[in-house]
Amino acid sequence: AFLNKGIRITLTDKREKDDKGNFPVEEFYSNGGLVEFVKYLDATRTPLIEAPIYMEGERDMISAEIALQYNSTYNENVHSYVNNINTIEGGTHVSGFRRALTRTFKTYAEKNGLLNKVKIEITGDDFREGLTALISIKVPEPQFEGQTKTKLGNSEVAGIVENIVGDKLNAFLEENPRQAKTIIEKVILAA
Repeated sequence: AFLNKGIRITLTDKREKDDKGNFPVEEFYSNGGLVEFVKYLDATRTPLIEAPIYMEGERDMISAEIALQYNSTYNENVHSYVNNINTIEGGTHVSGFRRALTRTFKTYAEKNGLLNKVKIEITGDDFREGLTALISIKVPEPQFEGQTKTKLGNSEVAGIVENIVGDKLNAFLEENPRQAKTIIEKVILAA
């Protein structure tokens, strides 16, 4: 339900009836989609910014939807999906996301003088500490590596996700300088 916001999924277990003679029914619905999913995953963590950052876009018939939230922990928690299939080994969409995240934050921080007093090199890993992110893409002809479909291999997807995340994240940082500074300070502490 989180991956398909607005769609109601109802499951009825017709194997046994409950005490009242009815079949047990479970209903799943999410109006907020990935944003609600990030909040659900981070429910026990302290968020650094008020609300998750949400991005979506489409290029060349490939649509990407991303939600991310920084929290006070130092663990990376990234989940990726292609056509609603959990790609636990990641793939090109995750590579594109990570490159865009690192490049966009680093460029913003350097442009705004937030790294002037930093004496150490900040790496991509530092930008992912305390990050919870969900990446969901829809690809017309996905090419998975291996039979388990746990890693996406479409090379064109990396650039598309990188462009969408770079554009949308840069816009967010420019429009929310206070939240951007909070995140960059966390990254510097991680380094």
